[in-house]
Amino acid sequence: MTKKQTSVDFAKSFEELEKITQWFDSEEHLDLDKGLKQFERGLELASLLKEKLSEVENKVVEIKKKFET
Repeated sequence: MTKKQTSVDFAKSFEELEKITQWFDSEEHLDLDKGLKQFERGLELASLLKEKLSEVENKVVEIKKKFET
């Protein structure tokens, strides 16, 4: 993963993912092409967010180990 991807703005990415989810929930007649693009973007965001959470979790574990006696 590149540095650019690791500097994900978690809040903005999560908000965008929520908007995509709301779009799917609110559309009565889905445009298949737009839906496919939205779905792909949603998966990209979910993957980035999952990776960011994993990085934070690993950092928390490292910090806790530092202060264990």
